[in-house]
Parts: sequence; structure tokens; C-alpha cells
Amino acid sequence: MIESIKGTKGPFIEALSGLDLAVQEGEIFGILGPNGAGKTTLIKILCTLVLHDEGEAYVRGYNVKKEPGKVLTNLQAVLPGSRGFTWRLSGRQNLEFYALLYGLEDNVAKKRIEYLLELTGLLDRADDDYQRYSTGMQRKLLLCRGLLRDTPIILFDEPTTGLDPSSAAEFRSLIKDRLVAEEGKTILMSTHNLSEAQEMCDRIAIMDRGKITACNTPDRIRYELVDESQFNVTLHETPFTGKHEVMLNRLQEISGIKGITPSIDPTDGLQELSFRVDKLMDLSVILEVLLNYDLSIKTMNTIEPTLEDAFIAITGNRPAGPRRRFRH
Repeated sequence: MIESIKGTKGPFIEALSGLDLAVQEGEIFGILGPNGAGKTTLIKILCTLVLHDEGEAYVRGYNVKKEPGKVLTNLQAVLPGSRGFTWRLSGRQNLEFYALLYGLEDNVAKKRIEYLLELTGLLDRADDDYQRYSTGMQRKLLLCRGLLRDTPIILFDEPTTGLDPSSAAEFRSLIKDRLVAEEGKTILMSTHNLSEAQEMCDRIAIMDRGKITACNTPDRIRYELVDESQFNVTLHETPFTGKHEVMLNRLQEISGIKGITPSIDPTDGLQELSFRVDKLMDLSVILEVLLNYDLSIKTMNTIEPTLEDAFIAITGNRPAGPRRRFRH
């Protein structure tokens, strides 16, 4: 538990406060939060780059403050802002340089580099100069460097920031299917991308102003912390008349309905009704009213709350990363 970390220069800032968190071996654990929530600070503490003022932090039983050397033998951070590659060297040569810095024996380094280049799909481009690498390839080489020492824990800070959708999906698959499923790594990642967290993470913690405000599986968080869902009804061609105005007023008075948005076309009439409702509401009440007004129903579907809905409910902020929203 990290009790606090405070700024020592300039205005007083308590970046983390009362943080109590445990990551299980072999899981992908996500840290979500608005800018300034303390996500990157937490990762830097675990990497021994920043010292916390109070409390304790452990990596596989080793105290981050007292045993930093042992901590660093068990984890590696892969940070998107970290470069350090020589542009005129090839990808392979860059990795050989870092293997030398890490003290790997030549035969061990050669086998490890070959394996990592194959793992990340860079083998065919391994001997190209780094300056010819795309952003996605650079990110993969950064991952190769992070995996040279084969640590059991990998920390990612915004792993897919700056990648195009195809490269981001490939990178997520690499983390989930290869590093975790095949190699048994433990992953701690901070991200603004809520769809990414929902897709990848076994559990997530939402941070706000240095504190953990929710910690659970993505599904449990989005179901437990959001009290609404959306119910859509599409209709066969139905001319919109005064009786339908009465119907909408009647529906609006039903307990559990938070709002109704009709879709009305000047030519085709009433086409769709979109309801915001309490997530535990009995929807048969709505259908009973619609059938009483002789509406011909084409399709019905319920849209469950998203992780973004839960995030906004907890923090009051919209995430800065890509959003996946349904039409209301």
C-alpha cells in the first residue's frame, strides 16, 4: 500500500494517496484514469524511478525502496516515450547493443534476439536501419528491448498510443496471446483507451486524483456502477399521428424510463424509438404500450452500459483516448 507521494518543489501536490492495490501473477491488470490521476507516477514508483514518501510497495515480495536491484530483476517497463535507439544501426544491432549493456552472454543474447524478432514479426526487417521503421515497428522493437532480460512482469504506459488501428490491434494481440497466454507474463498497463482495457484486462482499477475509486473486472465495474441501459425498438413503416404523441407522453410517465428519443422521417413516419431506462426495468411494460397503439415492431435490442459510461460516472471525465459510443 502506498500511502502518499508528494512533490518536494514548488506547490504541494499529493500525487497518490492511500493507494491499496495487488496485482495477481499471470493477469493483465489495467490502470485507468483522467490525466493527472497518478497512473504514470505509480508505474515510475514500481520501476524505482520515483520514491514514495509513505507506505510500502512490493514487486514479487521485494520492497521497492529497500531492494531496488531485486525489483528490477523481476520487471521491465515499456514506455512509449522511451527511445534510445541509434537511427543508423539496424534493429538487430540496436538489440545487440542493449543486450551487451544488460550483461547478457553473446550466445544467450543471439538466441534471445532471434526469438524476440520472430515473436514480434520483425525478423524479415531485422537488418534494416532503425530510421526506416514505421511507428508500429519502432514500438515492436521497443518491446523486444523490454523483453531482452525475460522478466516475469512487464509494465506498459499507454502501449498503443500513436499506433494506427491495425497496428494497435496487432500489438494488443501480441501482449495478450503471446506474452500472457503463452509465456505467462504478468502485465500492468495504464491506458486512456477504454475499449482496449475492456478487451484485454482481467481486472482494472480506475484512479481519480491519486486514489483508487473502483477495482474489479471490466464487466463488474460497468454493470455495478452504471444504473442505466438503452433499449431500442425499430418499427415497420408507421405514419406519425397525434395518437403517437399521446403514446410518447404516456411512455414518459412510466417509472423506470429516463428518456425517449423518437426517430421520425417526414416521408416514412415513425421509424425507431430509443429509450434510456433503469437497467433492471421490466421492458414488457414498454412493449405492452407499443402494442396497444398498433405499432408493428421490426427489431428490439438492449445496449448494456459501456466501460466509458462507468468511467464517466466515477470520475466525471471523458477519457482522452479513442471512444466507442452507441447512438442515443
